[in-house]
Amino acid sequence: MLTGLNEESHGIKKILFSKINRKLTLLFIIVALIAPILGIYYFYIIANSALPESIFTGRIGLFRDAAIFIIILIAIDAGIIGFIVSRSITKPIKKLYNATKEVEKGNYNVRVEIQTNDEIEELANAFNITTEALGKIEQERKEIDKTKTEFLSITSHELRTPMTPMKAQLQMLQEEYFGKLSKQQKESLSIIIRNADRLDKIILDFLDISRIEAARLKFEFQKTDIKKTLKDTVSFMKGFAKEKNIKLVLKASKLPVIELDPDRVSQVLRNLINNAIKFSEKNSKIEISAKKQKDHLLFSVKDYGPGMSFQDQIRVFEPFYQIDDSLRRKQGGTGLGLTICRGIVEAQNGKIWIDSKIGKGSTFYFTLPLKPVKKIKPIKVLFSQKDIMDKKIQDEFKTILGPIGIQEFKELKNKNALNKDDIINYIDTLVNNHIIDNKQGINFKNKITKIYGD
Repeated sequence: MLTGLNEESHGIKKILFSKINRKLTLLFIIVALIAPILGIYYFYIIANSALPESIFTGRIGLFRDAAIFIIILIAIDAGIIGFIVSRSITKPIKKLYNATKEVEKGNYNVRVEIQTNDEIEELANAFNITTEALGKIEQERKEIDKTKTEFLSITSHELRTPMTPMKAQLQMLQEEYFGKLSKQQKESLSIIIRNADRLDKIILDFLDISRIEAARLKFEFQKTDIKKTLKDTVSFMKGFAKEKNIKLVLKASKLPVIELDPDRVSQVLRNLINNAIKFSEKNSKIEISAKKQKDHLLFSVKDYGPGMSFQDQIRVFEPFYQIDDSLRRKQGGTGLGLTICRGIVEAQNGKIWIDSKIGKGSTFYFTLPLKPVKKIKPIKVLFSQKDIMDKKIQDEFKTILGPIGIQEFKELKNKNALNKDDIINYIDTLVNNHIIDNKQGINFKNKITKIYGD
């Protein structure tokens, strides 16, 4: 809502500045006209009373021409002076306004140099002090962010170091290398090993998270037959599906051989299939598909499980989000699998989303570009400003579309289509379908692009 007001004020301020220029100039012209007219009027009265009537009547034309010339000359001078004075006021204000726009974009290095020896200069100095303070805060935030990521990475490594020998010793105990064990001892040891495995999985997930956030997630790009990668992944996951007698069905059309990291693709697919197995009923099926669409590949994993609510779909990719506490505890898991999938996909400029209905199952989709992204960017998946940005976008949807805008926003978020390009395309659709007019569409786009810092 605040963003909307700011965007509207952008146009208002531009108009205001031009009006100030015009009004000040007009004021000078009016004053310049009134003053000589009054002066000439009094001069006319004095001349009329002082001079003989015959002389005054003969010279009245000359008086009139001189008066008009004086008024025009003074008005021109006043207009020029008024313009100069108004520019001297509005020009520094425009400088300040443009500087505030840069700050909104996150540029805290902007400074304004104004030397007017008045309140405007004091305001400029206050602005410079404020932006300097904001710049320091932003730098501190980045350093904290970096420290947090490094701490997460180092801690995960250090936790993992003792895990390997500990698990090896536990497995040796279980195999009775150090002597026979009673039934009760075996059961207790089995619980310990199971929890050690789970702890190791959590540590590995945290390592992946730290790499995703630090843009250090490794991708080994190579020419890959996507269909073969799909077949190998599905074949591997069949062992996990047997326990519940779930059938894995692969539906893959003709797929191109492209350059990507097959292990990362397989990691995302394994995670999604494993998630589908956990929440599917026994003797059901899971469908895995992939196809080429324009400049990307579209993958999907569909199950026929219980499905999930709209609110759960929106938050399902958040770390540690619990869809159902009792069910989650029963099925296990670290709560980071889908978050890691999101990080891998988005690091390649892809998208990942879910489509689900209660009682009718869920379908996870993700896309990958045909051309690999080799310059990996950091993806904030644990601590980010995304929630703040989403709130601003939702407010704009509500402002433009009313109550239905909230539902439209949620549907886009559910499809992970809240990046700038997707929203701009959505606005174009609204305009083309005459849901909003062209002027509203332009206004809507301006507000959205402003939220993204453009």
